[in-house]
Amino acid sequence: MNDRMRTLVGDALPSVRPDDVPPAYRAITEEGWTVSAEGACLLSALAGGYGGTATEFEDIIHFEASVNGRAVMDYDLPVAGSERRNLLLQRSIAYACTALQGVPKGSEYPVFGYISLSDGGLTGGILTSNVTFCTRRPGVLPYVGRIEDYADEALLELSGDDAVRCLSRNAV
Repeated sequence: MNDRMRTLVGDALPSVRPDDVPPAYRAITEEGWTVSAEGACLLSALAGGYGGTATEFEDIIHFEASVNGRAVMDYDLPVAGSERRNLLLQRSIAYACTALQGVPKGSEYPVFGYISLSDGGLTGGILTSNVTFCTRRPGVLPYVGRIEDYADEALLELSGDDAVRCLSRNAV
């Protein structure tokens, strides 16, 4: 995670529960993953609604990130303040962890989740969150190079192992 995210969550990854995932995003994770004809690892529910092709991108990783990326639902949250930030972060991490746990075992390439919090919205002053997923492949630059270089947003990279740790802290 970068320094801006570290100020929000500390040095340890937070605990989340599958129930923290909004229903629409839970439905996305429940449909699972697919590998496209080009070899892209995509969330099945999002792949069907995407109209582009992998050839329109500089590499397969950016194609995956584009198809798999979504803003996190926030219309029911306060416009500003720590409650908005905390709930957005909780929803985002829970969604990412739940989706990462659904990646098929034995996938050819590891899949990572990326969560960003930044000022956005139509007026630019509302904290928004985005979550996306992509693989890491030999010979292809990673989606995020040096995470510390991202200074305009809070950014977190999650692996499948991170997802297990975040969700297992709440296991009964």
